[in-house]
Amino acid sequence: MNLAIDIGNTSISAALFKNNILVKKSYFNSIEKSIDFFSSIREHNIQSCIISSVVPKLTSDYTTLLKENYNLPVINITYKLSKLDLQVPHPETVGSDRLCNIFAVQRDYKIPAIIIDFGTATTYDVINNKKQFIGGVIAAGIETSANYLINKAALLSKTDLLFPENVVGVDTQTNIQSGIMFGAVDQVEGMIKRITLETKTDYSVILTGGFSDLISPQLTFSHTVDKDLTLKGVIYIYESNN
Repeated sequence: MNLAIDIGNTSISAALFKNNILVKKSYFNSIEKSIDFFSSIREHNIQSCIISSVVPKLTSDYTTLLKENYNLPVINITYKLSKLDLQVPHPETVGSDRLCNIFAVQRDYKIPAIIIDFGTATTYDVINNKKQFIGGVIAAGIETSANYLINKAALLSKTDLLFPENVVGVDTQTNIQSGIMFGAVDQVEGMIKRITLETKTDYSVILTGGFSDLISPQLTFSHTVDKDLTLKGVIYIYESNN
């Protein structure tokens, strides 16, 4: 068995895999809260722990924890380890979570493809029909946008990020919900249209990340939701090197 960990700016996910099959998964937002999960899988024969991280401090913290407390070998995902064909000027700057998503989509889905990952940022990764990553888009994430708006406006208060019944809101809460949620849908629809027109290509579209389930029913184009895409990519990259 192998342990995959995806460390993001907002949350952390970890999953135990056996022969590419996800056996157990958990989410947490601090290293302290992850200890219960690690302790619960201690009885399993874990060969390696593979980390995809965009937070260097947490990478170091988790590496130390896993090595010293659980005696697990730790491998970090890098663009060189992925062996992906990254057709961008500085491939070393592509986030490891994006590398994992790209690798997983190339293995499990039809290409050319666009991956939309709803996290702290909403990222769009474009893979052409030669299995090359040709670039993408980074936009503010849904929750990031909402928090910034609320923090900057004295009279606005935190609200649940759900779709209201109508686009035209009747109070502050439904106004915010409409602007954030329907705005996010229109951003995705518009960005897919722009990418398609610019590259003159029709793509498979795969959604992942925290808000993918919520956004999915509102979209007018064909797509697939895969919430475990990044974690699967972590395992796929590791296995491709062994």
